[in-house]
Amino acid sequence: MQLIRSVLTRKNQFFNTILYGLIAVLFSMCNAGELDFNDIELPPYTPKLVAPIGSTTYTITDLIGKIKDPNIEITENSAKQLSIAYRDTTTFNDYLSLITLEDVSNPGVIDASLTPIPGSPSNQDVDIDPIDLSFEYTSPNNEELDSVKYTAGTITLDIQNGYSSAIEYELTLNDIVDLDTGNPMVLSGTLPRSGTDNVSAQLTNHKTIIDQISDQNIFSGEFSGTLKVLTGDFVNGTEFISYTLTITGAEFSEIYGWFGDKTIDIESRSIDIDFFEGISENGLVFNNPQLNFYINNSFGVPMGLNFDDVSSSNANGTVVNLSGSVTSSPQFVRAPSTSQVGTPVTSIINVDESNSNMRDLLAISPNLFTISLTAEANFNNDNDTDEADRNFVSSESIVEVVTELNLPLNVKLTDVTRDFPTGIEGFDFEEADTLRLVIETINQLPFDGTMDMQFLAADSSVLYENLDVLFFTSSEVPVSGKIENPTVTTSIVPVYREGGGYEQLLEASILNLVIRVNSFEASDDTFVKIFSDYELIITVGTEVSINYEL
Repeated sequence: MQLIRSVLTRKNQFFNTILYGLIAVLFSMCNAGELDFNDIELPPYTPKLVAPIGSTTYTITDLIGKIKDPNIEITENSAKQLSIAYRDTTTFNDYLSLITLEDVSNPGVIDASLTPIPGSPSNQDVDIDPIDLSFEYTSPNNEELDSVKYTAGTITLDIQNGYSSAIEYELTLNDIVDLDTGNPMVLSGTLPRSGTDNVSAQLTNHKTIIDQISDQNIFSGEFSGTLKVLTGDFVNGTEFISYTLTITGAEFSEIYGWFGDKTIDIESRSIDIDFFEGISENGLVFNNPQLNFYINNSFGVPMGLNFDDVSSSNANGTVVNLSGSVTSSPQFVRAPSTSQVGTPVTSIINVDESNSNMRDLLAISPNLFTISLTAEANFNNDNDTDEADRNFVSSESIVEVVTELNLPLNVKLTDVTRDFPTGIEGFDFEEADTLRLVIETINQLPFDGTMDMQFLAADSSVLYENLDVLFFTSSEVPVSGKIENPTVTTSIVPVYREGGGYEQLLEASILNLVIRVNSFEASDDTFVKIFSDYELIITVGTEVSINYEL
């Protein structure tokens, strides 16, 4: 299921985008390589220099707007709560998995029961009165057939004459008719005395009409002919005509009947997923993720879709099987009736917290999904005699499945961590005694964030780090679920000349910011809603303490 890989990858990209958006502007503005301390003019007798770098305001809409994917739709309800939906469309048109045609062979004998002629005194024609014949249209799995419309196929009559006189014959297949004219198919020819004949016709643009008789698929015909008796010929009255009627290479445009209860394998596969790498189990949890299937079925066969063999697993070996009422019985997929050929019928199947453990399936940070889907043909279709409940399949039949993963942004984040490294060089300010990075945030988001600042060597080894710097804090979330009054947080990250990171800063090649985010009261299993008009204001400045001699 390529869909699941794409959906979940984009879900992770969304939160990466939020985390990155919260700090990218901050650390692009204060990239150490862009701070030119040699150009700072120090006022006389001033022990500190405060240098504002800049301020910016982000809304959630701004951050989400960075996601560029035509399959993702971002929506909001009347209260401005956001949801992310990913949609994908697949089609199924393997009609041969429901019904196939096999070659048909019907051997038989025709007894004309003619009056004996001991020796004809002259040439004479003896009529063979019409004789009704029945033929079985066998099916691979004993499916009941009502009619077949052909796009290809050949019908052949092999016939052998048991009379010592020639026969002019005609086999009228009353149940095989031309679709344009409605006329029955006729196979005719002349049988030489005690000889054989072979005659064929194409089934293209014809239809076979079939009746159910004694649990067999039966179509009929009528044989008639003329025995060409010559002078001296004998007719014993015990002779017969033998034949074999075959249908080979048949392909259909439409087929009607009752195709029985059978299980169809839809898909069975395992999908590797790497987007949750670095997120612990239950690090990112959605309150009510929804997997919706909009199924447009133009097969005349109702089905039941089985969800009882779907699971997720992660690198720790944790396995979660999809469970709930959605797996306890097949989910019904409606079908058009025989009077609705070519008209799809829509069914909607919702998989959510009310009928499954979808939240648990996604919360373990899975790296593997195992998906095996089957469908039960004629599910909830017990009446096989009512015309409305009979089946049909067209060569144009198709099942279109629009799959939608809908993620209302009602989430819980627990220690979701991301690294954001950036190259630095060029720090050299001999007169600085202390350099402080001052960060002020005005935060309306229901998230708490801390930051670890690391100076890394070219080989990524840690030269110096300042841990657990408060980055932003959440206000109390009211009963309504929406924060109206933001929280102001001021954080200072100092770098001291003596033993406080200054020397390591000069040596460092990489500034790595480790951002750790928790949603409001995540430890109490609280979920928070995200609204489109939430804002985060970031103001950044530097404060430098100067050490100089008068």
